[in-house]
Amino acid sequence: MEMKPKFIMLFFCIVSNICFVNAQDRSAIITTPKKHEIRLSISDNLTLSIADVFGSVLLRVATGSKISDEKSSAVFGIGYRYHMNRLRIGADCGFGTSSKIIHSGMKMPTSKEQELNFLFLPVVEFVYFRSGLFELYGSAAVGVDFTRRSEKEFSTSIRDKGGVGVAKTAVRQSESSTSFAWQANPVALRVGNHRIGGFLEAGLGYKGIVTAGVSFKF
Repeated sequence: MEMKPKFIMLFFCIVSNICFVNAQDRSAIITTPKKHEIRLSISDNLTLSIADVFGSVLLRVATGSKISDEKSSAVFGIGYRYHMNRLRIGADCGFGTSSKIIHSGMKMPTSKEQELNFLFLPVVEFVYFRSGLFELYGSAAVGVDFTRRSEKEFSTSIRDKGGVGVAKTAVRQSESSTSFAWQANPVALRVGNHRIGGFLEAGLGYKGIVTAGVSFKF
């Protein structure tokens, strides 16, 4: 949850710059609505992080192991929208990573797991309200989550009877899987002109709860 202030600060920095540029060019007249839009975004990845933590708890209960050094990145994304008055259609692509180290009891690490999630989400958006620089909309997306999971297993061997000179080797394993993915953002705000804007979205799904970014229309 501590990532949310960063998203909000980023959003307001983008908005302030857009408002400044717009104030310098109030005489510009939009003759033709822009039909295409490219978006760059960052999401908190909170949903996948919680699911990973829940899976870690089950693993600990089942095997008596200990999880440490759990790390999850944000979900970085790029998207496209085609505008049809109040309706927009397009797709989002996003990726995020996570890793964790597993211990057997309280002893040495036994394995390290790393996971890469690649999301492909066709999107439909509907604009509720539009006035000047402000636009309120909602979106829904369904697609697939391509997951690449790799595991580095450590094994130990004792060189002498005294237990001195423990050698550690690693064996790598990897697997890929595909699963259903979705994202619903019922509340979203874009602030900007007909060329560039900043947006902030709130909802639930595979990207997370809060998404912020910048969009370019052409």
